Amino acid sequence: MPATDLSDLMDRITRQAPTRAATMEVARALGWTTGPSRKGWKVVQPTGYVGGMVIPPSADTAAAEAWFDPEGTERGLAGPNAEFPPYLTSLDTALSVVPAAERSATLRGALDRHRAWQDETGRDDAALGRLPAFVIAAWLSVKPAA
Repeated sequence: MPATDLSDLMDRITRQAPTRAATMEVARALGWTTGPSRKGWKVVQPTGYVGGMVIPPSADTAAAEAWFDPEGTERGLAGPNAEFPPYLTSLDTALSVVPAAERSATLRGALDRHRAWQDETGRDDAALGRLPAFVIAAWLSVKPAA
């Protein structure tokens, strides 16, 4: 991901409410990719119906497009129903992205940026509901390029 796109993403996730599209962009920035399913999932669209019975697709139907995490584990099908970890809404999930040795420094930086954001906007986020996005932004700003 180019540096300008990455800085734009970090700015958006810390200034806007979490959205599904932003979570998908975060997944891509964290190394998630798409590709043909290895689990044998196929693009299943029946070719027709005969007497109430479904005629299955032909055997050469292409593999479905799936999401893969950075370790290469297939996480589910791509498309409108794709599920991603709650990177922008769960502090546990956001911190799990950061290697253990880097967590305290990343969390400290995220807390500082979160406090500055509250001062700048005049918002009170006492429950720290927006902190996960700041953790992700802090990690993306320092993580080694993939």
